[in-house]
Amino acid sequence: MRAERGCAANQVWPGEILVNGRGLSQGELDLLLGCAVPPERLAAGRYWYDKDSGLWGKEGERPDRIVSSKLSIGGKLQTDASNGTTQVFINGREITKTELRMLKLANVQCPRNTHFWLYDDGSYEEEGQNIIKGNIWQKASTRLIATLFSLPIPRDLKEDTSLYSSRFVPEYLEQKQVQKLLLVGLEGSGSSTIFKQAKFLYGTEFSPEEILNLKLMIQSNVYKYLSTLLEWRECFEDEALEEEKELGIINQKSGGELKVVQNKSSLYSLNQRLMHFANWLLEIVALGNLDAFFPAATREYAPIVEEVWKDPAIQATYKRKNELHFLPDVASYFLDRVVEISSNEYEPTETDILYAEGVNQWNGLSVLEFTIDDRGLLPDSYADKAGNPAIKTKYQLIRMNSKGLTGGFKCLGMLEDIRAIIFCISLADYDQMWVQSSGEPCNKMIASRDLFEDVIRHPSFEDTPCVLLLNKYDAFEEKISRVPLTVCDWFADFSPVRPHHTSQTSLASHAYHYVAVKFKDLYSSVADGRKLFVFQTKALERRTVDDAFRYIREVLRWDDVKNSDAGFGSADESSYSVDMTSSS
Repeated sequence: MRAERGCAANQVWPGEILVNGRGLSQGELDLLLGCAVPPERLAAGRYWYDKDSGLWGKEGERPDRIVSSKLSIGGKLQTDASNGTTQVFINGREITKTELRMLKLANVQCPRNTHFWLYDDGSYEEEGQNIIKGNIWQKASTRLIATLFSLPIPRDLKEDTSLYSSRFVPEYLEQKQVQKLLLVGLEGSGSSTIFKQAKFLYGTEFSPEEILNLKLMIQSNVYKYLSTLLEWRECFEDEALEEEKELGIINQKSGGELKVVQNKSSLYSLNQRLMHFANWLLEIVALGNLDAFFPAATREYAPIVEEVWKDPAIQATYKRKNELHFLPDVASYFLDRVVEISSNEYEPTETDILYAEGVNQWNGLSVLEFTIDDRGLLPDSYADKAGNPAIKTKYQLIRMNSKGLTGGFKCLGMLEDIRAIIFCISLADYDQMWVQSSGEPCNKMIASRDLFEDVIRHPSFEDTPCVLLLNKYDAFEEKISRVPLTVCDWFADFSPVRPHHTSQTSLASHAYHYVAVKFKDLYSSVADGRKLFVFQTKALERRTVDDAFRYIREVLRWDDVKNSDAGFGSADESSYSVDMTSSS
């Protein structure tokens, strides 16, 4: 194959490459292929090239790469080179709608009839003003948005690609694109923990900027946890005083004299000094101004936060944590160390990062690129031969939380070429409450079900395989023995067959398979009978997350084989059968 590729007769001819409407000469072709950043796998065809910015694309299409700038090749860049219809122009070319969306999300002001000059370093100015207005590649969020929209970014700003250098591999693997995986789930489902575990497993280390964002998020969340406890403390105090009042009335009635008990303290009462701070914090939270005060003031208020947390009234409230629907399990982990994590010198540990709710303070998208060794998934004619390097498929994990799905799921239509949906659900949410966008509370498992159905119904994912991760099996296993699954209306018909030696584990296993089948049936009814792949995870256990991604890799491989015409056989005959499995 190397000989075939190197053969002169198989090389592209200059006249077959048209750039900006003009065929190249041999000298121009040599210049293009010999530049520092040439277009990869250049084939015969018609292309457009913006020599000022280095943007390059197929004629009539949006840019698909950035090559070396200032090359004297081809003709003049035409206004309609990419068939844009936006009335916004970059270096004379009318840009496409996808490019315009990217610029708007990057906060570049570009009303109609705007003409920009864009240079190869990313700086831009409005035509005729001669004033640099900014740099589109300077912000990490802009680069992230461009990646999600499958738009090119400068090579020196990309992740190190040394692991993905070209090598002799089967053609169907060589031509494979980056496998984009969309990870979705309600807050608290564990999707952010799975994302961070994937970064620890396959990605690079967290950057100083990421560590700082996580630190600020952890410090701010401490006050949110405390405010939740303070709100519930008020409820429990009112409840206790009402019960005491009723009991006092009954006691006085039995003695023949009616008196109202005047004692206004209870197990849930705070002293006045702490109440002043509590009322101030609750007022800030109610006004939505928490981020304006914290975490900038965390160091100043850390001692009183610690004192409030250790107060008997708050500890009594926390003992009823099973009733506190909006308090995460990790609250005590961080509140116990509030003084430590509030200091300027605090650096989150790996455990802190995994326990932190979310990936960053931005409620949008997070992206991770990584590879997994494909050895063992290749045909026997190639795999496992002596001297063959390990084959690695490149993945792009895009994590989107539920807040990012507001606005009618419009953002999903912007995500192109999604290879698989990974939907994460916490099994332990079946008795939890969730506040909908309308402000109405509902069961959190039902809210997850509704979000799941909305996502899989989206027209962008009509033929996209879906993997359901049923997470937090350990918490589910502990809870199921004391809280019946039927508290969730959707599971009202759950009726486990009780074995002779009923155990907590067997009940949890039975309930797990029941939940999995409920989602499988829902998916089949919505997705025209297609198969939902289900996997069990414990996101805080790294091994189960690794198993989950290798399972997802197998699902993609199975989908490739199923849709292949290369003689691999039918899907049912494939050795990559992926029925519902468990990592336990």
